[in-house]
Amino acid sequence: MTFVSKAALAAMLGLGATLVVTPPADAQRKKKEEAAPAAPQIQVGEAFRTAALAADAAIKAKDFATADQQIAAMQAAATAGNQDEAYFLAQLKVSAAQAKNDRPALAAAIDELLASPKLKPEERGGLYYNRGVLALDTKQTDVAVQNFERAKQAGYAEPDLELRLASIAIQKGQVDQGLASLDKVMAARKASGQPVPANWYDVAISQLYRSNRPVEAGQWARRKLAEYPTQANWRTVLALFRDRADNKGATLGNQARVDVLRLMRDTKSLADQNDYRDYVQTTQDIGLPYETVAVIDEGRAAGKIPASASVFNQLKTTAQTQIKNDGSVAALETRAKAGANGRAALAAGNVYLATGNNAKAVELFNLALQKGGIDADEANTRIGIAHARAGQSAEAKAAFAKVTTGPRAEIASFWTFYVDNPRVTASTPAVGNN
Repeated sequence: MTFVSKAALAAMLGLGATLVVTPPADAQRKKKEEAAPAAPQIQVGEAFRTAALAADAAIKAKDFATADQQIAAMQAAATAGNQDEAYFLAQLKVSAAQAKNDRPALAAAIDELLASPKLKPEERGGLYYNRGVLALDTKQTDVAVQNFERAKQAGYAEPDLELRLASIAIQKGQVDQGLASLDKVMAARKASGQPVPANWYDVAISQLYRSNRPVEAGQWARRKLAEYPTQANWRTVLALFRDRADNKGATLGNQARVDVLRLMRDTKSLADQNDYRDYVQTTQDIGLPYETVAVIDEGRAAGKIPASASVFNQLKTTAQTQIKNDGSVAALETRAKAGANGRAALAAGNVYLATGNNAKAVELFNLALQKGGIDADEANTRIGIAHARAGQSAEAKAAFAKVTTGPRAEIASFWTFYVDNPRVTASTPAVGNN
C-alpha cells in the first residue's frame, strides 16, 4: 500500500529545497515587491532537514534503530506551528512504520498525516481507507466505518471500500443493508468490465446461513456458481448447504442428504475418500445397496478411493450381500406393482436410478406417487434427477418445480440450476470442513 506522496517529500529532502531563514521585516517586504509570483516555498529548519535526510536514508537501508533516532531528532528540531515540518515528520513516521510493518505505529502516523493541512486533497481518500483497514485489525469497527465513510467523501472509489462497508454491515446484523451495498458494488464492477471475485459471494452466503436465511443463501450460492462453476465451488456450496441444514437440528435427514451427494457426484465435486465415505455410508444406512456398490466402483476408478481403504471393501461386501438377498430388479418391480402403497415402487425406482436405467426409474417413481404413502417431495426430486441424467431438461425442471417445501425445495433449486448450467470447470475440489 502506498500511503504518502513521494514528490513533496523528495522536494524537501532534495538539494533545491528552500530552508527556513526568517529575514527582517523590511527585507521581507522588499523581497516580496521585487519577486515575481512563485510557487509556495517549503519552510523547514536546517537541523530538521538534516535529521530528515538521515532518517530517510536509514529507512531505505532498513536501519530502523537509526531511523527512530533521526525521527526523534526531527521532532526535537521542529518549530511549534510549522505546518511543513509537521507534515514531513508525519510522512517519515508513516514510511518508517510501513517499512517495519508496525501497524499500530502506522495507524498513529496516518492520523498525524491526515491532521495536516498540507496534505493534498487527492491523497486523503486513500489514507482514510488504509486507516480504516488498520482499525479493522484491532476490531475497532466504528473507527473503521468512520474512516471508510470519510474515504468515500474524499472521492476514494475503489470497489474494496464498498465491499468492506457491506461486510461490516452484514457482520453487525444489518444484513439487508449490507447485501444491498454488496449488490451495488458488484453491479458497478461488472459494468466496468471487471469480474466479481468469488470470495465476495462467500461474504453473503456465510452470513445468510448464520442468520438462518437458507433460501437467500442458496440464491447467492447459485449466483457464485453461475460465474465460477468449478468443481471446488460446487463442492463448497453443496457441502455448506448440507452441513448448515444438519446443524439446524439435523433437519436434512439421510434421504435428502443422498440427493445432495448425488448432485456432488454428477458435478464431479466429490473430492476424496472422505466424501465417498459419507456418500456410501448414507446409501448403506437407508438401504440403497446398488448405489453403494456403484459409487465405490466409481470412486476407485477415479483414483479417489485408495486400495488401502479397507472400510470400502467391507461396505461393498455388505451391500452385495444385501443385493443378493433382495433378489433381482425384476422381482423388485413385481413387488412394487403389487404393493398396497408406493414404498416398494420407490425402492425399485432407486435401484433403477442407481443402475442408470433412468426411464424405468421415472416409471417406478411415478408409480410410487400414484400408490401414495410416500414422501411426494422425495419422489419428485428423484424423478427430476432421472430426467436430468437422461438429458430431458424440461421434464427434469417440471419435476423439481413440484418440490416446494423445506430443505428439499433448496435441493431441487440446486438441481434445477445444474440442469440449466451443466458446464462444470475441472478443478481440485476443496477438502475439509466448510
